[in-house]
Amino acid sequence: MYTVLIADDEKMIKKSISALIQNNPTGFQIVGEAKDGEEASQLNQQFEPHLIITDIRMPKMNGLAFIQKVNAENPKAKFIIISGYDKFEYAQSALRFGVVDFLLKPIKPDQFLASLGKVKAKLESENQSSKERSKWVWIIKSFAEKLADQIWLLEEEKTTLMITELHTQIVENKVEPGLMKSLYADLIVYIKGELNKQSADFTLDEPLNNSILPNDTEKMRRTLIGFCQTLMDQIKEVRNFGHRKNILKAVAYIETHFREETLSLQEVADTVHMSPSYFSMEFKAETGISYKQFITKLRIDKAKELLNNPVFKTYEIAHSIGYGDYPHFTKTFKRHIGITPTQYRKRIGIS
Repeated sequence: MYTVLIADDEKMIKKSISALIQNNPTGFQIVGEAKDGEEASQLNQQFEPHLIITDIRMPKMNGLAFIQKVNAENPKAKFIIISGYDKFEYAQSALRFGVVDFLLKPIKPDQFLASLGKVKAKLESENQSSKERSKWVWIIKSFAEKLADQIWLLEEEKTTLMITELHTQIVENKVEPGLMKSLYADLIVYIKGELNKQSADFTLDEPLNNSILPNDTEKMRRTLIGFCQTLMDQIKEVRNFGHRKNILKAVAYIETHFREETLSLQEVADTVHMSPSYFSMEFKAETGISYKQFITKLRIDKAKELLNNPVFKTYEIAHSIGYGDYPHFTKTFKRHIGITPTQYRKRIGIS
């Protein structure tokens, strides 16, 4: 049931409206009656009704002033105005304040019930839209977390693919463009929040909101992709693009852990919050060699150092520098040094 507040200084009008509502299957229930604008304002604060039926001319506060006040306090309320004055300016003002209907006294039952039906349809539509929005907001929020990860890792292709897949899902579910714009604006807010968790230095130059998003659904998708690209460009600037500090951090991590057989490119990239592919590119740009070449050089250099000590057997050396497969160690060593570990030892006088 939807709730109704009646505001009119004429008792008979209130009585007839009350009878029409109670004696017909309208879906409305009266929660209060007021004789003037001030009393009606107090009842609105108390009950926050779905519908307010009010006269324009009332003592203490006229109907239009009352509607303005309610709009600020209870913006979801709907209005039906009843008036004994057939004045065009009243109707104009009523429309400006979002009034659903403007009825003249004496009230005609059929017209009044038709107006109630119109209000009920609006309320049910809004209720359905609210449920629809709530469902999609949860989807958008979860999606934003995953998308923000890809944006932070500067995965441009994955970001575009994810947005396109989400957009296709929304379109296939026949989400109306107004709600789609609102959801995409929410998406950007959530993404910003996720990116701020990654770095307090990250600031978005300009927000994406309903006014910036176009009405055409395909243009919305392209605009969102373009905006995410802007985010990635800004992240590159925040990181100073060369990432010297991060690459040096990764180098230190590799130098500490290169003896571990399980050390992977993914693990090292994770330490500096980059995708493996992007980390590989930046690592080579900064060091001049690839990640694989770098870690292999560390291991071979360490192997040469340990081979100088006759206490260690060659297979023990292989295991201690991250080569669980001894034949693979031998082949790698020969490829880089030109001779096998055993031959290397013989050359330096260790048998």
